[in-house]
Amino acid sequence: MESSLPHSLTALLLSASLLLFPKPAQAETLHGCVSSAPNSIILRNEGDRQNYDLVGDTAAIKVGERVKVSGKKKKDTSGKRYFLVGKLSKNYGACKVSPTAP
Repeated sequence: MESSLPHSLTALLLSASLLLFPKPAQAETLHGCVSSAPNSIILRNEGDRQNYDLVGDTAAIKVGERVKVSGKKKKDTSGKRYFLVGKLSKNYGACKVSPTAP
């Protein structure tokens, strides 16, 4: 019985540490094409098909490019979506333009 006590204590301490120290929040990612708007740039996310105003580290993000950005999705008090950019993860080049129907 004495040999199982250290194992039980280790399991108890491990369980307690998982509860006390939760996993840090993962950065979210968006993929899509960037367009301009008055006083901002917008990304149309391919995943949820929502528009997000891009704020934060946007210096390397260019209008007309398809990009992958990492950061955090947010909403302001009016419910407008924005994305706090932590970094530009990948630039895929120019957005593809869909042909319009005649």
